[in-house]
Amino acid sequence: MSVKDRALERIEVSTEEIAQLLERVKPALGPEDFALLEKIVQSFLHVSGLLEEKGTTIGRLRSLLFGSKSEKLEKLFPEVAEAKAAEVAEAASGTPGAEASEGDGDDQRDDRPKEKEKAKGHGRNGAEEYTGAEQIHIPHPSLKPGDPCPEPGCKGKVYQFEPLVLVRVVGQAPLGAKVHTVAQLRCNLCLKVFCACAPEKFGSQKYDESAASMIAILTYGTGVPFYRLDGLQENLGIPLPASTQWDIVERAAKLVAPAFEELIREAAQGDVLHNDDTPMKILEYMERKERREDGG
Repeated sequence: MSVKDRALERIEVSTEEIAQLLERVKPALGPEDFALLEKIVQSFLHVSGLLEEKGTTIGRLRSLLFGSKSEKLEKLFPEVAEAKAAEVAEAASGTPGAEASEGDGDDQRDDRPKEKEKAKGHGRNGAEEYTGAEQIHIPHPSLKPGDPCPEPGCKGKVYQFEPLVLVRVVGQAPLGAKVHTVAQLRCNLCLKVFCACAPEKFGSQKYDESAASMIAILTYGTGVPFYRLDGLQENLGIPLPASTQWDIVERAAKLVAPAFEELIREAAQGDVLHNDDTPMKILEYMERKERREDGG
């Protein structure tokens, strides 16, 4: 009787018994082997917990154990993709096997309906797509891996589980601001002032370098004039006058002027000059063309 045909005996083992077993075998194994065994046991406990949940589906378990279907074999094993491409090239070069297969295909037409190709993607962005978002990690306030389970009557231990990832997109002004209120205490006898932290910690400039970059991108990159940004910022409670925007951008432009001039010098060394080929009609030239065609 093979192993597949042999009936599996179901045994009930608590997490506490598994933890004690790991502690007993730990001295007999090397660090790497014990770490691998511990991961296997944790995976078993994780899958067992999923099986006990009512909302667990076969598709979820299959994706967990064997990976997502979106992972193509060619991406995981590039050598397979190269071998497949070689076979296609050999068939297209006119080998006898290829001709025979083509002939058989002409005689026996496949009348089966073709499945409609599924659209890729679903229009939503996963949490990993928000690379520019502030990443906030919230640890559990009272538990860590290996601690006893706080559930009454349970003698098991808690292990690391996949984190719950929540994405919250909020509206904010194009340029934000932070108001730091630093506590200060003064002695009523010697009048010495004790500050909570050094003001130099926040920098000496009111407008950060990133503010200058954002203003320049909004104005010269996306076409938002100074006065429109001025009104938007004022309405959102973070005033930024148009004149101040100009001063900020002007100071920043002087810093990058050498790089800008070098780019002009490098561009002048090129052999090809591209111009904007945006299609548009110039009425003045159209009238001249019409008069020439009419013989005027």
